[in-house]
Amino acid sequence: MTRNEILKVMHQAHADFLAVIADIPDDVMATRPVIDWWTLKDLLGHIAMWYAVGLKFIREFQQDGVPKPLGFQDDAAIDAHNKREVALRRDWSLARVRAEFDAAFRDLVVAVEQLNDAQLRTQLPAPWPQTEPQPVTLERLIAVNTYEHLPEHTEQIRRWNQSRGYGHPVARAPA
Repeated sequence: MTRNEILKVMHQAHADFLAVIADIPDDVMATRPVIDWWTLKDLLGHIAMWYAVGLKFIREFQQDGVPKPLGFQDDAAIDAHNKREVALRRDWSLARVRAEFDAAFRDLVVAVEQLNDAQLRTQLPAPWPQTEPQPVTLERLIAVNTYEHLPEHTEQIRRWNQSRGYGHPVARAPA
């Protein structure tokens, strides 16, 4: 994808997510579990953290030419990281988590805007795997931390909304 296509998809996924949480009262967002024991506040912090990971990869690429992998060996390690990050924000106010979420998205968009298409498509050197079916590129690292990640949570919240009478189904605009 080109930089402009990536930005368009990022903005659309983010807007779809915001639409599914728009009608949910703050007290419900901060206290009612939506996914397992995670509240919407927890989920906002989780997404903000992964946006920040995307930003970290971009900044390291710009500084050193190679972003540093996070070092997770399997899904269990990622799950443990997610739980630690949720626990870190557990006592934060909804306003603080929402501010982190908004700032992380804004900062990530600015960082992507500074990249060119060639930077986004270049296969990253070691320590990134060189034999995957899909090359590891900056575009790929941005995708997995943003527009490929967010729709899963948007759909989870959409189903939760429908089962509890919050919000309304979001119709996606044709691409």
